[in-house]
Amino acid sequence: MRIVHVEVVNFRGIKQLSWHPAPGTNCLVGPGDSGKTTVLDAIELAFAPRNSVTFDDTDFYAVDPKANPIAITVTIGGLPTEFLKEDRYGHYLRGWDEAGKTLEDEPDEEQSGLEHVLSLRLTVDHSLEAEWTLFNERVRQGQLSTRALAFQDRQDIAPSRLGPYADRHLGWGRQSVLNRITKGPAASRGLMAEAGRVARQEFSKDSQTLFADTIKEAKLAAQRLGVPVGDRLHAMLDVQAMGLSGGGISLHDGDLPLRRLGVGSSRLFTAALQDYARAKASVALIDEVEHGLEPHRISRLLRELKKDKAEGKTKAQVFMTTHSPVVLQELSVGELYIVRRHPKTGAATIVPANTPFPGLDVQSQPRANPQAYLAPAILVCEGKTEVGLVRGLDDYWVSKEHLPFSTAGVVPVSGGGVDKAPVTAGYFRALGYRVGLLLDSDCEPKDAKILGELSSAGVTIFRWAPGHATEDHLFRDLPTDAVATLIKAAAAIQESDQTFLDRLSSKYSKKRFKSVAEVQKAADDPELRAALGDLTKSRGKPGERGWFKDISHAEWIGRRHVGPHLDKLKGKFPETIAEIRAWVDREQ
Repeated sequence: MRIVHVEVVNFRGIKQLSWHPAPGTNCLVGPGDSGKTTVLDAIELAFAPRNSVTFDDTDFYAVDPKANPIAITVTIGGLPTEFLKEDRYGHYLRGWDEAGKTLEDEPDEEQSGLEHVLSLRLTVDHSLEAEWTLFNERVRQGQLSTRALAFQDRQDIAPSRLGPYADRHLGWGRQSVLNRITKGPAASRGLMAEAGRVARQEFSKDSQTLFADTIKEAKLAAQRLGVPVGDRLHAMLDVQAMGLSGGGISLHDGDLPLRRLGVGSSRLFTAALQDYARAKASVALIDEVEHGLEPHRISRLLRELKKDKAEGKTKAQVFMTTHSPVVLQELSVGELYIVRRHPKTGAATIVPANTPFPGLDVQSQPRANPQAYLAPAILVCEGKTEVGLVRGLDDYWVSKEHLPFSTAGVVPVSGGGVDKAPVTAGYFRALGYRVGLLLDSDCEPKDAKILGELSSAGVTIFRWAPGHATEDHLFRDLPTDAVATLIKAAAAIQESDQTFLDRLSSKYSKKRFKSVAEVQKAADDPELRAALGDLTKSRGKPGERGWFKDISHAEWIGRRHVGPHLDKLKGKFPETIAEIRAWVDREQ
């Protein structure tokens, strides 16, 4: 079985959602409160046994049950053969066109390419009474009587759910995976009856000795009052009074209950059980798949979930949520789906992350910039120098009690150069993210139209002064004492002071310096500053690179030198930085 369509109306924070999930892995990502877990909950509830769940007003959109009745419809394909029979669910079947992603309520028998599917609908009104029915247009129009999926059929195909905590699945509780894979008489109510008999028999072996004195006193007390008790008075377990249930029986490793395993181990073991249990359903729901797991175990779990099943070489359909960059790096971009929910209208959308964008290999992004998918807003920087500068400024601003970028939901990422960064910005904007683009102005993108197109699409573009890269501004605009410190830091990055001096002489012919200290003393020379800016951004000879072309060095510069001098700086450099700060603080 697999889910081909999910429709959610008025459920919690989602006013309306229509989504066609993929047959394999569907990893939902996006900012907090976008509705990721709500989607998983909706799918699970559509299969829930009647009367197994309760609802309250907070389950309705805008907490208004009268105006916003809940309707969740999940359409399933890959049906068991017996479901197709007329005396089973044949009259309620619909036709599914995989290519066009459309449903046909009365498919012609001659129509090819349509798959038989069933739509399961859950509705809840202001009375808080839930109703599970099979749905199609003939039911809506009253041509077919209302009917629900049989309880056992619902149980057989219901998705397995693995939440942050997996303890309940390691016992024989009502909804546990162990209960699902238990076969034979033990799978019925006879399990508890037989367990009770075993418990009584084992208890009785030692009870006569253990309670002998107490039983003797009780017998004497009964005789004094004429209560007729026989010689066989003894202690025995009263299983019903103890409330023994399936949840009271759990897997043990020796004498240690497996529920005492660590969170990660419990989840891995439960995932393995669920994989074994997926027979007809073949659908799994997993909240925060990374919870409690180290990166190498995340990788192992994901590989197990994605591998082909032995029977027929079909993949299980998995729905998961994540807040982990490690998970994104392990998955392909075709398995990622971006969840968006409009804060005012409640309309939710789920967009595939593999949406093509001209000039970009979208598969590269989950590995290059996984953190970008997890934030509401992205500041795409031309390169690592700009990322470091922005991060350093963020640290400085936080020290001055400004809102951190993380709290504002903004993450800076490297775009990989003047030509790649605009394309990366356009891709994330197409997925619905709020996007800013920070570019140097010493070189223009080869695509002369792209910046105008990005601006029209809603990308906010930040540029330095014409002809300036970040490094130019650092050496030309910072105060003399700050530039002297940068000179010392640049020399320290080189193999030796002489290497630094030799490289400087290739750009600055006015004077041949004998020491780094001598260069520092000349830090107020505009020509020297311009030469230092050129050297900082250039690669020089093979194997050489710009002096601050990494995040950590640029971060230090932003935090220790640019931030503290912002109030003293003039011109385009501080103006652009102020524009970035205003964009970060802007409401979503």
